[in-house]
Formats: sequence, structure tokens, C-alpha cells
Amino acid sequence: MRSLILTLALSVALPMVPSMASATSHSCNQLRQTIFNTAPAQTRNLPYGALTCAGVSEIHLLLIRRGNYSVGTLEARIEAVFRGEGLIR
Repeated sequence: MRSLILTLALSVALPMVPSMASATSHSCNQLRQTIFNTAPAQTRNLPYGALTCAGVSEIHLLLIRRGNYSVGTLEARIEAVFRGEGLIR
């Protein structure tokens, strides 16, 4: 009876254990293509291929929250990510 209770308790508790998400280069490349496709047209000439996965994630978060920004502000924030990574001046 104890082993049955232990098994049930573990089967319920294990899905609640937080696990770290790990980005692989494949998922990073997919997200890079997604942000390139959804970015404002004026920022499409930036070097998206040179972004690190952290930079890609940061731009993705900006694009998700794009309703909070005007187009000019969004473009400026995207360019700031590229500046922060040393990809543009």
C-alpha cells in the first residue's frame, strides 16, 4: 500500500518540479526567423543572423509586447539590442 501511495504522490508531484528551458541552436534559429518576419520593415536590414540567442530572445519579447510601443519606439528598442551586442553603431 505504501509503494502505491508513493508512486501516486511522485506521479502528481514530478510535473510540478520546475525545469530549466534550454535553447538549442535549432530553436534559436527558428526564433530568429520568426523575429525577422515579424519585425518592423525599417529594421529588416539589420544583421539578425549575427545575434546571440539572448539577443534573439530579447527582440522576441519586444515584439510580443509591441502593442505597448509605437512603431518608432519599437524600432529604437530593437536597434538598442543590436547596439548592446556590438553589431551596429
